[in-house]
Amino acid sequence: MQTTHWRGVGVAFLAGVAAATALAKASPAALDLRSALHLTLAQIGWVMSVGTIATFALGVASGQLSHWRGSRRLLRDGLLVLVVAGSLSALAPATAWLLAGRGLEGVGVVLITVAAPTLIASLTRRQDIGLAMGVWALWMPVGSMLMLALAPLLLGAFGWRGLWAVSALAALAVLAMLPGLPRDIGLPSGGRLDLSVLRSSGPWWLALAFFCFSSQFFSVFTFLPTHLMHTLGLDTAAATLASALVPAAIIPGNLLGGVLVHRGWQPSTLLVLPALPLLVVLPAMMLFAHSLGWTYLLLVSYGFLLGIIPTGIFTQAPLLAPRPPATGPILGLALSGQGLGILVGPPLVGTLLEKTGSWFWPVLLLGTALLGLVICALMLRHAGAQQKPAH
Repeated sequence: MQTTHWRGVGVAFLAGVAAATALAKASPAALDLRSALHLTLAQIGWVMSVGTIATFALGVASGQLSHWRGSRRLLRDGLLVLVVAGSLSALAPATAWLLAGRGLEGVGVVLITVAAPTLIASLTRRQDIGLAMGVWALWMPVGSMLMLALAPLLLGAFGWRGLWAVSALAALAVLAMLPGLPRDIGLPSGGRLDLSVLRSSGPWWLALAFFCFSSQFFSVFTFLPTHLMHTLGLDTAAATLASALVPAAIIPGNLLGGVLVHRGWQPSTLLVLPALPLLVVLPAMMLFAHSLGWTYLLLVSYGFLLGIIPTGIFTQAPLLAPRPPATGPILGLALSGQGLGILVGPPLVGTLLEKTGSWFWPVLLLGTALLGLVICALMLRHAGAQQKPAH
């Protein structure tokens, strides 16, 4: 790749934003869902996490699909699935229908989250990979922030179904942008994909790192609006907007991570340095913040530190690949780790909250996940995961 195709990077990023709105809408809709469908906290956790069953189960397979179909076509497939699943879920009359729709949305999300960064890697010069992956790492916070910002208006006008409809429309809008991309970009489709890269330890430590990151973040994110309402006495709109401070602060953290990688920092360093202060910020935020000012400061600190980590994870993946086509399987395995983390974390935390009525045990569990992230980063470095791919 002689020059970076930034327009293609931008469209791939917007596809990720559409996927993020699909994932994030369960958090602001939690109370409305609980009232409309009579859900427990554990069931709300499942509404957030059930869509990631596909991410866990299909991660590596989706990497192979990215090679067979080409990342651009797979991106289109994922967006189509989001449009159909979101539209059908918006009509759900009962919990089972909603959960089935969330599961189908998960298929669309995993296709996009493998195809988009694989496409970005193929469109980007080696010198720009840190910045390009830093842009891609913004997909989740930008989509989450947009959904949280729109949620009070949409919930007031249409209830939880409005959030599902808007996320489907977002995917449809990005789908309309794909025909403008050159047909010859992306990885070649067809042929047999070599999975031998997964025999080394690096991709597995990367997947475990993503598990640790996603389990703690999505657990906090799912129940944060409800937590703020109970501890600070905020109404639904105020709690949702306060929760939006986290993804808003993640954005500069992502950008800082991209700049640091561009300046030569090792991606594994971007996992260790934020995780250590998060071990202090997380319990302070969930257990000891009882005033608005202190809570807002901790929410911003939590988001900013958290935002540095995905840049390190996504930048690490192409560096583990001996050839660009091997990026797909590595990302697929990493996303399986992410999916397992989201699948396990929110329901487990919801169950602990229902049984204990306190955030003490959930915080202890999520702190363990942060320690696991540090260990994974150190093992990535020890395993020689900073190898340079042959381009």
